[in-house]
Amino acid sequence: MTCMVQLTVLGLMGTLWAQIGSASKARAAELALQEARSAALSIDWDNILWTLVWLETLGIVLLSFRLIQLVVRYTGYDPFAAWDRDKANMRLWMGVGLGGLALAVWGAIKYAPFALPEAASIHGKYIDSLKDFTLSFTFPAFILVHLLLFYMIWRYYNGKSRAAVYELTNHTLERGVLIAISIPVVVIAGWGIYVWSLPVHGQTPQENQRTLEIEVVAEQFQWRVRYPGADNKLGRYHYKLIGGENVLGLDFTDPKAQDDLLPTAKEIHLPVGALVTIHVRSKDVLHSLYLPHFRSHVYAVPGQKNQVMLVPTVTTKEMRRKLQDPEFDYELACNQLCGGAHYNMRMKVVVESWEEYTQWLSRQKPAYAPPQSLAVNQKLKS
Repeated sequence: MTCMVQLTVLGLMGTLWAQIGSASKARAAELALQEARSAALSIDWDNILWTLVWLETLGIVLLSFRLIQLVVRYTGYDPFAAWDRDKANMRLWMGVGLGGLALAVWGAIKYAPFALPEAASIHGKYIDSLKDFTLSFTFPAFILVHLLLFYMIWRYYNGKSRAAVYELTNHTLERGVLIAISIPVVVIAGWGIYVWSLPVHGQTPQENQRTLEIEVVAEQFQWRVRYPGADNKLGRYHYKLIGGENVLGLDFTDPKAQDDLLPTAKEIHLPVGALVTIHVRSKDVLHSLYLPHFRSHVYAVPGQKNQVMLVPTVTTKEMRRKLQDPEFDYELACNQLCGGAHYNMRMKVVVESWEEYTQWLSRQKPAYAPPQSLAVNQKLKS
């Protein structure tokens, strides 16, 4: 009798809970309509309704478990007694594991088109080759190792198969495993040291190859680019000179700095085929110069000058034709969270022929304005 009473009470509680949930949702919807009409308070009724739904679901699940416990206790009938628990656990592990593995393979195939296009620099092609080589055996190894793990779970789930034999030592096996693991590690490490040094200091101009040095300065929250003038050399700078119109702190007593160019347009122009050295510094906090399409990245550290080298190989127009995207643009981004407006640290990169680059450069104005020019301008204004 006590069992039936408790089961009846639980059933009534479940029904009552469902009714309370329905009434609560109806009342919340009514209040939401009233609130929308009066606009007196700002309450997120959508979240309130979803909270009630989840609480109701949780309550039903807990009541269901309690109901099963009471049935087993008072009737002696256990619907799970005949289960082979080891086999059930094995199947659950196999299902979850194989499902996760299938999702990993599916995700790799589905999202492959969202990867970056071909590298637009010489060293970028080497980096992509290293990446493809590494994935060519790590991804199959990832799948093989997990399949072996699932096989072990299936084979030894209940101890019916002979357990693995413990062996104190096996030098032959240990040497073989060590050599098998060391070979790809050494190859990747050596190859990686060479490849990753190329964008830093490992590139030298080839015969008759044009060279260019520019400076990119980071600050919250924008990039500024400085180009050399007719002497093709960047002048000195000092942080104590920053102020007023001298936003980069250029030392105009240096003749090399007097013809340096500071374009006002928020874009970088690079000539295709030229060896470009980008000097990077920061005016305030830590930033990061990231050129994903050129596989280039270097930190912009306050008080320190870093550099990255690249040879652009594909112009913007050619990449647009290859991708069949007339609106495609290369991009410079900040790869370091540098503050609240970090998202503004973006700049378009234009890769063009040397002739187009020189024409664009000829339209830019030097950062230095001689005193006599200022005097003439003041006279004209007066």
